[in-house]
Amino acid sequence: MGRRGRPGFGAARYPLIISLLLCAVARAQDGEDGGNTGPQCSEDRLDLCDDLCTLDGKRPNPCPLECNVQTGDCYDRCVNPIEDGALPYDVNDAIVNDAFDPVCANRLRKRIAESLVTESFESTLRDPPAVSSGLSSVPFSMFRNGLLHTGRSDHRGPSVTVAGVPTIGWTYKTGGRIFSSPTLASDGTVYVGCTDGFVYGVQRSGVIKWKYPAGGPVVSTAAIGNPIGSDTTLFMGGADGTLHAVSANYGTSKWEYIRPRLHLNGRWQLKATRPIVSSAALAPEGIVYIGADTALYAINAATGSGGFSGTVKWSRETRGLILGSPALDGAGRIYVGTMEGALYCLRQDDGEFIWRFDAEGGLYSSPALDGAGRVYVGSVDSYLYALDALTGALHWKFRTSAAIYSSPAASVRDPTSGRGYVFVGSTDWKMYAVRANDGLLAWNQTLRDYDAPWNSPPPGSPPPPAPPAPPVNDDDGGDGGAFTPGERKTPYVSAAARATEEAESILEAEGVCPPNLEQGTSEEAARRFGWNAALSCGKKGSASVGVVSSPVIGPDGVVYVGSSDRYFYALNNVTGAVLWKMYTDGPIQTSAAIDSDGQLYFATDAGTIYQVVEAVPPPPPGQK
Repeated sequence: MGRRGRPGFGAARYPLIISLLLCAVARAQDGEDGGNTGPQCSEDRLDLCDDLCTLDGKRPNPCPLECNVQTGDCYDRCVNPIEDGALPYDVNDAIVNDAFDPVCANRLRKRIAESLVTESFESTLRDPPAVSSGLSSVPFSMFRNGLLHTGRSDHRGPSVTVAGVPTIGWTYKTGGRIFSSPTLASDGTVYVGCTDGFVYGVQRSGVIKWKYPAGGPVVSTAAIGNPIGSDTTLFMGGADGTLHAVSANYGTSKWEYIRPRLHLNGRWQLKATRPIVSSAALAPEGIVYIGADTALYAINAATGSGGFSGTVKWSRETRGLILGSPALDGAGRIYVGTMEGALYCLRQDDGEFIWRFDAEGGLYSSPALDGAGRVYVGSVDSYLYALDALTGALHWKFRTSAAIYSSPAASVRDPTSGRGYVFVGSTDWKMYAVRANDGLLAWNQTLRDYDAPWNSPPPGSPPPPAPPAPPVNDDDGGDGGAFTPGERKTPYVSAAARATEEAESILEAEGVCPPNLEQGTSEEAARRFGWNAALSCGKKGSASVGVVSSPVIGPDGVVYVGSSDRYFYALNNVTGAVLWKMYTDGPIQTSAAIDSDGQLYFATDAGTIYQVVEAVPPPPPGQK
């Protein structure tokens, strides 16, 4: 009777159990959905999404660059930043404000380069002139005698013979200072840039062939090759920020020949905001590599190189000013230093980054490759660095006593033993020979003749005129008192002027005054004395200090280099002994060039181009 006394209990229990099971299933489904039983973020309910770009992680970001999570719109943070009051990214402002963004810098540089190439192919042009690419086979047709920048010459220079020391074949006087190293053409013409605003072409005989107006001082060294039309072209940077393409035969702009390319306005596409000091490196495939502002540019020099001649192929932002010349290893890598102190290794095809090495000071010196896996570069921090060309790893560094502006020269190094020498000058007035295998000093030679100081006139010159008598100030200063002739009142000098004078004195004393910028404050000075310190040191007639010239090595081992003491030297590569020296009319900052006949060319700070030849033996007795 007990069970029968509770009728219907079993029947009522089954619906309850079913209800509990349904609730459990519902809870399980709610758990899979994160416990949210209401509407969820989706394409239909965007108002429920915190991240409209990915719909709270339910889809991949649809934007190629940046995406605004609030609106879901794509944008470029470098051009159209969404932060309140933010301005588009600017490389120059970022450097000044120390807010450099490498992603934005390279994004903008790449975009500019791509747009220029696109414009060149979209423009309505006539058929381009016949263009052939290739390097000049003439020695010293570009800075440091080739893309490796070894500074080696295949031809022996003038030497001491029974007839005596070498003699001057001829000299040619320009109208300004010369920092541009001579380069040679197949017809024997010597090409040199000058601060008087002209590029000079001087024939083998010493007679002027032409001079090209570059629109401002030229300190860049010319690279010769890649004919446009029927004659060879000179490529060199100018103070107007332009990479000039000049006819070697006529001394005229090559863009006069291809004026129908209206999109170029008769000029190269590269237009820097600062003077171009870097010397061009010209590759066999018809590409010119040159530093301008804070970027390295690759420019089509010949139309067959992948784009119309004069168009930018690619550019790579490096942040620091590029003043040295890039070197190429012939295996697809390019090396360039900056005044920020970084040496970059980039891919030659597209400028993509491979590695970077940071020195302790700016790199005005151009890198040199020895062809055996090493790259060498000098720095204003007084060190000569030896790096692995593939990885950028430091092999050794050698310290001189002052800043290095000279570009090193690398002798042929035995790949097995590592024997060889690296030669470099320093502003401590010395030439150094460093062992390539371990970075130890082989020798150093002081190249400063104290008997003929840098500011003395050449032998045989008339004595300098007596300085004018000081003017007599008859102003009584407003005090009504008598004024004694010769008395001087102390002029007012602002604090800013005093700071500038002090900064210049420090840089001059340390030898870290860039020798030929002709453009104002350098990165090195800016970090130490502020970006507004427009220092005049290194320009406006200031003298060079020490050995700024880059050495050249002959096949017989003779090292040729000029010094700021006005002498040009020939040194023994093993001992450093002076084989001969020649007094000139000014400090020498240029690198020498040697032609196939053994004639040597260099130029001085006084604006004179020299040709040096072997001494001619006197005729036998009885002959004239």
